[in-house]
Amino acid sequence: MMDNEYAAVGFTYDSFDDLMYDLMDETGGKGLTIPGFEGVVVYQDPTGPRMSAFKDEDGWRTNPGFLTDTPIDATAYRVGDFIAHVAIRRADNGEVFNNVIAASDEFFALPPGNPAGGQSIRTPQGALSAWAKEYELFDDAATWAASDNAFTSQDADGNQQTTPNMLFSPSAEKFHQDFSPRDLSPYAKLVGEIAAIKKRTNQLTKQTFLIATINYPAGELPVLFPGDTQVKAGNVFDGTVFLSFGAGFWANREQSQS
Repeated sequence: MMDNEYAAVGFTYDSFDDLMYDLMDETGGKGLTIPGFEGVVVYQDPTGPRMSAFKDEDGWRTNPGFLTDTPIDATAYRVGDFIAHVAIRRADNGEVFNNVIAASDEFFALPPGNPAGGQSIRTPQGALSAWAKEYELFDDAATWAASDNAFTSQDADGNQQTTPNMLFSPSAEKFHQDFSPRDLSPYAKLVGEIAAIKKRTNQLTKQTFLIATINYPAGELPVLFPGDTQVKAGNVFDGTVFLSFGAGFWANREQSQS
């Protein structure tokens, strides 16, 4: 299990069996059948975290997700089991400004595609979140700008600037070059100034987690941390994140059943 990633959404367990026990107990084992799997069981916590368990001939496999507070405009397609390509759009005009590879527990609801064409769906319910993996936290933007991590970029007018603003998916760049879906990873480089912090408690596990908001052209990007992390508004995050994406499938299903 991905300890850091699961802790970022309050799903730390001593064993896989303990996680599956709680998941089955909470959902009553009720699930649905999807192509390629014998069934899937999903738990959506009211605070945002989600846990899905997929069963195939080899047994059960869990995959976490997260329902963000503020959805984004995005276009997505499936590139493999549990992996999606996401084109992120600007909140003001809908233009695509970035492409990433993200983990997805809704991959089965996305059409297959590739950079050369194929199918895709555009959704105003895009839920993209970044789960902190390995990183540095700088006190503020000035401290980051004076560090060895600093870099320059161009603003909208083409002027050089030294500001913490990067979301780079190496796998997306590779995919657009060779069109091969092999070895794609949902890990990305993120640099950004934290605008706000929220602390929440996963209602199933009673474990706390933090949501740090970073503003970017699509709107708000939630960066998730385990609840005991020391982070505050104004800090600059610089490091590796695990990207997770949902297109609204589970959220819409939840609403239709309520």
